[in-house]
Amino acid sequence: MSDESQLALMRFDFASGAQRGSQLMLYPRCLVHRSDSHLETVPLARITAMKVSFQRDPRRLGWGVACVVAALFLLVLSAPLGSFAHGAAQEMAASAQGVARALYSLFRFIEVTAALLPAIALAGAIGGAVLGVLGWRGSTTFTLALGGSERSYCVRGRDTLLLDFAEMASERLMAATR
Repeated sequence: MSDESQLALMRFDFASGAQRGSQLMLYPRCLVHRSDSHLETVPLARITAMKVSFQRDPRRLGWGVACVVAALFLLVLSAPLGSFAHGAAQEMAASAQGVARALYSLFRFIEVTAALLPAIALAGAIGGAVLGVLGWRGSTTFTLALGGSERSYCVRGRDTLLLDFAEMASERLMAATR
């Protein structure tokens, strides 16, 4: 085999996503996916189609919005619930009967819970914002159709380098079919 056929035409390193730390390499006759513990070689002659797509994740966006709305609801609910429980606990503290003492403990518990709701709301808002950003950022997926199966390679965000790699692979695939 000559040195010319052993040199990679193009290389793409995965910096994020499930394949982080691995790379795709395009050779004149094959495509190689390599990591520390994995090696897959796909001859270009076996590839029937290639597709690259960027998609935002509407599910993560939806969960992010839902978390932020729930956080706002908890924040709005915390002050009235806390003041109601505090007032009811003060009324129950005046009487020292058995049922009143149990209700006093219940209202104190509700008051403490209402005092914690703003912190829980803040955590929910931060989590919702993170989910929303990840959903908006989306992912770029390079898919190879191989007869009866598919191989997908995914990275976070809009990755133009993966698009360039797919274009070069597509050109090689088209040149091989001529």
